[in-house]
Parts: sequence; structure tokens; C-alpha cells
Amino acid sequence: MTTSDLGQALAEHFQATLHLSHVALALEWTILTRFIVGVMVATLLSIVYLVWTLRDSQQPLHVWEKLNKPVIKLFRPKIFAFLLRGVNPYVGSIDIRISTFSKGFCTGIMRDRHKNRNPFNSIHATALATLAETVGELALLSTLAAKDRAILTSLKMEFSKKARGLLTASSDFAPPTMNEESNEANTVVVIKDRVLDTVAVAHLVWNVKRGDQ
Repeated sequence: MTTSDLGQALAEHFQATLHLSHVALALEWTILTRFIVGVMVATLLSIVYLVWTLRDSQQPLHVWEKLNKPVIKLFRPKIFAFLLRGVNPYVGSIDIRISTFSKGFCTGIMRDRHKNRNPFNSIHATALATLAETVGELALLSTLAAKDRAILTSLKMEFSKKARGLLTASSDFAPPTMNEESNEANTVVVIKDRVLDTVAVAHLVWNVKRGDQ
């Protein structure tokens, strides 16, 4: 075999290797693409199914836990906010996202939007009241039975600082604080800003209607 023949053979081998590598990469890319598309479709179908089945649920904690699934969990705050607006349309007046939710405890964040501002270039008191009522109600409802209902009878807001920027509201409700004779429950919601200064404190009184009454 001459040197030219050897060089040609090496060149052909190199070209064949490149072609094989190209085919392998194309195959892997096709498999990866199909896998990604499959995951996206499955996730979308799961979201649609969950939204449809949970749209009328009166148990917010049950809904929150149902959304705790792989991949779907990434979109849980937005999906939960969408479902929350379906049950309570007025919640849509503020940009709220629930970040932490468990039995008796709820934390929500509200973004500062121009539509929620007052003439003093800060967040309007009614927007703060809506945030507090929503978080406080969720904390309360998470401790009640499926057929129980809670009606707000009193709301007292204490404002200590002008509210601007991202706000965080939290409520920690302990069921023993409920008066069994009057069916009255009290929740407290603390609203803080980015630097963790207390902006407002809300005191809410609820009349709890028991499902077995």
C-alpha cells in the first residue's frame, strides 16, 4: 500500500467517523426533543386536569397539596392564584401569590402595582386589607372541615408605615382560639416590606358556620 492509498484510507475513515457521529448526535437530539416535548405536553395536560377538577373546591389547603407534584410545583403559586380568583374574584384586584401554606399557617406576597397605588405614591389601604383578608382567611380555612364556612364580621387595620415595593403577609392561626359557643374565630395578619419592617397589622374576626349545624 502506497502512502497516497494510506492517506486516502485515513481520510475516508475520518469522514465515516464524522458521519457516524453526526447521525448519533441527530438521533440523541431527536430522542431528547421528543422527551422534552412529551414532558411539556404531560405537564400541560396535568395542569388542565387539576385546574378543572379543583376549580370549585372549598378546601384551599387540599388544592395547595394537590398542586405539589413534580414540575407542576414550579407553577403552583400562579395556578393557585388563578384558582383563588375563580372562587373569590375580588382577589384579582391585587397581585398576590401564596408562598407557604400549611394547616393554620399561610404566607403570601403582593407585588407593588400602579393600579393599587394611592395619591401619596404608596399602596392603597384597601389593597393591604384585601391582602390581609385573603391570607387570614386561608390560614383559618385550612383548619376547618370541608363543609364549614367562615364569614368576615370585623376587620381592623393598624398602619405603621407607608407600603411600597414587595410585601409579605403572614398569619399563624391556632384553632384553640376559637370560641365554640359563639362560633367566633380571630386571626391576625402581619404585613412586612422588603426590609422586614412592619407595614400593617390586621385583626380579623370571623363567624364560623359549622357544616353539621
